[in-house]
Amino acid sequence: MEQNKKTLWIQIISLSLPLILSMAGVMIMQLVDAVFLAWYSTEAISAVVPAGMGAYLITCPFQATAGFTSTLVAHYIGAGKTKRAYSVTWQGIYCSLVSGFIVAGIGFWAEPFFKIVGHAESVQPLEVTYFSISCWGAFPVIAASAISGFFTGRGKTLIVMVVQLSGIALNAVIAYLLIFGKWFFPEWGITGAAIATVGSQIFVALLLFIAFMKTKTENCGNPWTDRKFDKELFTRLIHFGFPNGLRIGFEMLAWTSFVLIVGRIGVNELAATNIAFRINGFSFFPVIGIGMAVAILVGQAQGQCNFKQSIRITYTGFALAELWMLFSASIFLLFPSEIYSMFGGEGYTDFSQVKIIGEMLLKLIAVYCLLDAGNIIFVSALQAAGDTRWTMIFSFIANGFFLCALVLADIYKMGIWVEWVIATVFVMVVAFLWFFRFRSGKWHNIHVVETPAE
Repeated sequence: MEQNKKTLWIQIISLSLPLILSMAGVMIMQLVDAVFLAWYSTEAISAVVPAGMGAYLITCPFQATAGFTSTLVAHYIGAGKTKRAYSVTWQGIYCSLVSGFIVAGIGFWAEPFFKIVGHAESVQPLEVTYFSISCWGAFPVIAASAISGFFTGRGKTLIVMVVQLSGIALNAVIAYLLIFGKWFFPEWGITGAAIATVGSQIFVALLLFIAFMKTKTENCGNPWTDRKFDKELFTRLIHFGFPNGLRIGFEMLAWTSFVLIVGRIGVNELAATNIAFRINGFSFFPVIGIGMAVAILVGQAQGQCNFKQSIRITYTGFALAELWMLFSASIFLLFPSEIYSMFGGEGYTDFSQVKIIGEMLLKLIAVYCLLDAGNIIFVSALQAAGDTRWTMIFSFIANGFFLCALVLADIYKMGIWVEWVIATVFVMVVAFLWFFRFRSGKWHNIHVVETPAE
């Protein structure tokens, strides 16, 4: 048993390390973008997070649906039906085509939306620009998620890491050139940041597709001959993936609303919150990588109907994630001033006030970090087991209460501290509820892929 535990730790670490590095790369990219835009102007850094979160809010339900290929591939691998992996991936690509068209259409409605939000007049045009460009470039983001599922579901996470880090490096270079107008490039500010992000996502999607088409695995079919539309498999992807996408989308709606509501207080409060969210990525994104590794292994175990192994995997992943969260929380508590000082630049007219607010926000983030690992790991395991309908319904209810509390705080002008305390309590409560659902074991008998009889 002791040897099995050690093997499991090694498995999770070896699978999650490339994913963690990818997530860390995303975090670094966002931090770099935030630093560039903070140096550029207060309005730019105030606009980028609400607009970016708004665009992701629209994109993420489709991205999560297409990305459910990872769970389906993992189940088929566990069940010994490796030939289905190619066909599953193609269904995700077809889903991406439709999804990208829908999201691009929404991008044309940015201006009336941000007028309703009511941020400062100097911020609104920048929000509209970043949101629109992000929506118009949604297809490669969704397609990359679908194709990544082919590799991650099979446990081949290294190639995903290499491709993602290549895209992140490209984004950093293009963003710097286009934000500040270096060399012979135009100075486009936040427009340049958005174009850099979309361009790097196109690059990532193309690399993944080339790698997918060149993959020849024994007993796994052929990527081109298995390209036909499979109604049964496409329906299975939507049946399990779309509830998962709606859950993530509703969670994003709640957190996007949180940022938008905070923005109604003032530009400094919004800027401090936006920077805090970027910094929170230091703790959050690596744990997402661990959660993805847990989901891969749980999916494969569920494909073998090995529920006890799924439980062992989940608790081992949670222990690993919690260690990282404890480290992150200690950094936020010990060095809040030094962390926020990185974001001070000539573009800020009153960064000292932003910094004072931000240092207090980091203390609240440190508190909810202690339980946020449970949020990510347990919901990853439930999703991998196919318990997507229950998690969707619960997410609607919990985030609905969260939104109501935020709206009341906004109506009665309770201020940034009350709104952030509401967010902190919400994160901690939801973590316990995901844990209780996992402990109930009601996910044991969900069949994500065909049973032997079928």
